[in-house]
Amino acid sequence: MDRQAQKILEVTVVSAEDLHRNGRSVKNALVVVQTDYSTNHRSTSIDTEGGSYPSWNEKIVLPLYHNVRFIRVEAQCKTSSGAKMIGEAKIPISDFLGSYFPPFYLHFLSYRLRDRDGQPNGIINLSIRVIEPPQQYPGGIAVGYPVSYGSKV
Repeated sequence: MDRQAQKILEVTVVSAEDLHRNGRSVKNALVVVQTDYSTNHRSTSIDTEGGSYPSWNEKIVLPLYHNVRFIRVEAQCKTSSGAKMIGEAKIPISDFLGSYFPPFYLHFLSYRLRDRDGQPNGIINLSIRVIEPPQQYPGGIAVGYPVSYGSKV
C-alpha cells in the first residue's frame, strides 16, 4: 500500500439490478471502482451469466487518501469493440466515513446508477469498510533494567 495513504478502503461489489444498454438486457457486465478521478482503479471480473442482474461478491481494496471526497463506481459491459459504460454512481466519502461511525464498521449500501445522459439505469449493491492500518512507530527495542527499592548502592 502507498506510504501516503492514511486509510484503506475495502469495497465489496455484491451485485447490480436492472442494467440495460440501449433498451436491451446487458451481457458480460463488470464494475470499476476508483477514488475521485485518479488513475488508481480496480475492477471486478466479468459476470457472463447474470444478464441485467449480475452478481460478483468481489472485494476491491484501494488506498484512501486524506483529500478524497468521493468514490466513483461504474458498471460496464464488455463487447467486441471494448468496454461500454452502462451507468455510474458517485458516492460521497461522508456516506461511510465520519466521526459518528465506529472504526471498521461495515456499511451495506445501494446506489442508483446513471447513464451518460443522467438517466437512471440500474442499481449497484455494495459493502464498504474503511480500515486504518496499525501505527508504525520509529525506533527499536526498548530494554529496561529492574529497579530495586530499599537497596543501598
